Amino acid sequence: MSIDKRQPPLRRRAATHGSQPHEVTRKALLAAGALSSLLYVVATDVVAASRWDGYRRTEQMVSELFAVGSPGRDVLLPFTWLYTVLFTAFGVGVWISVRGDRALRIAGGLLIGYGLWNIMGALYPLTLGDDTSIPMHILATNVQLALMVAAMCFVAAGFHGRMRAYSIASLVGSAVMGMVAYMAAPGPNLVLGIGERISIGAFLLWVAVLAVALWKRPAADRTAQV
Repeated sequence: MSIDKRQPPLRRRAATHGSQPHEVTRKALLAAGALSSLLYVVATDVVAASRWDGYRRTEQMVSELFAVGSPGRDVLLPFTWLYTVLFTAFGVGVWISVRGDRALRIAGGLLIGYGLWNIMGALYPLTLGDDTSIPMHILATNVQLALMVAAMCFVAAGFHGRMRAYSIASLVGSAVMGMVAYMAAPGPNLVLGIGERISIGAFLLWVAVLAVALWKRPAADRTAQV
């Protein structure tokens, strides 16, 4: 009986070919994260803000654009659901990209939770001129912030080198500017508007950078060395 020595390479090529659909799906899910960050900026400070005459981006909170009574709410309400879907998909993409790494797996789960928690933000929005809406909105926002901070911490723990340093810098920058904006509330003032946007922007950019870092990482690589 003869043995075909070419069979193992053929099987390896077949396995590689069979993994291509999974790799396409993985990269599409990661791309959803970068897309969610881009759409967030466009939907809020480009589209919704332009519908509110007199709205000052440098002095007013982004949350006001989502508030009941805001002229831009009719645009941002459907966007909230789109953002939820895109960001949750991104979390799933992180999850399936880091098999074998516990810290990054936890980060993926936290990012999924962050994405889904947008639903609570939509259920408990601010209402312009109604202070009774503030406590529940703050509670919903703080839970989401906790998920964000935890995810960034676990990504920093799971990666090495530049991505770890960048995650720590992004977390510190976002947290510090978020606290600065919180102390400047209710505004309007330059510290509030600019501070909040720097805080949000640091996280949105971090999401895009994480997507790129995992996009370039081979699916079979189970250790994060970026």
